[in-house]
Amino acid sequence: MKRIILIMALAAFSSAFAQENKNKKTETTTTKTYVKDSKGVEVDTKEVTKSENQVIALNDESSDNTNFSTVMLPSEIDSNVNYTNNDREFSFQAQDKGYKMMAIKDNTSNEFATIRPSSQKGYYIYSENGENSFGYFNQNGNFVVERYDEDKDAIVTTVYKLEVQKQTMKKKNKMK
Repeated sequence: MKRIILIMALAAFSSAFAQENKNKKTETTTTKTYVKDSKGVEVDTKEVTKSENQVIALNDESSDNTNFSTVMLPSEIDSNVNYTNNDREFSFQAQDKGYKMMAIKDNTSNEFATIRPSSQKGYYIYSENGENSFGYFNQNGNFVVERYDEDKDAIVTTVYKLEVQKQTMKKKNKMK
């Protein structure tokens, strides 16, 4: 019996110390919105999780040493957010010079628009069907696109609302 426990403990410890040459960074951002009314305070909580994986490459001549040289390879960023507008779902796909906005329908993605960073930090040039507008992310994480409509002689705003996978609502009753 003693040998079995010793072998199981040895197997557990040896698998726990196996190294994988990868950096992983996970970031969760929580946004809370408070709405106060006569019934109490309503709290709307949104959580967005973004993970970044980066593979570490070791130089061959230093792989047996304690102190060794590493080469950081490009990162891969995953985010669990999508955007909605008029009951349509959209996502952003990273490119070399900016992003592609993809329309999602029946689990397939089609290119919808091209988004490039402008010279002003935080603003983007949004190109859809040959028409150019500008966009930005507001304080709620929504992507807002503004364009000039010549017929109406007005600015038309389109908001792509941030949707997250995990969303909770709590209501606190202050009338006790």
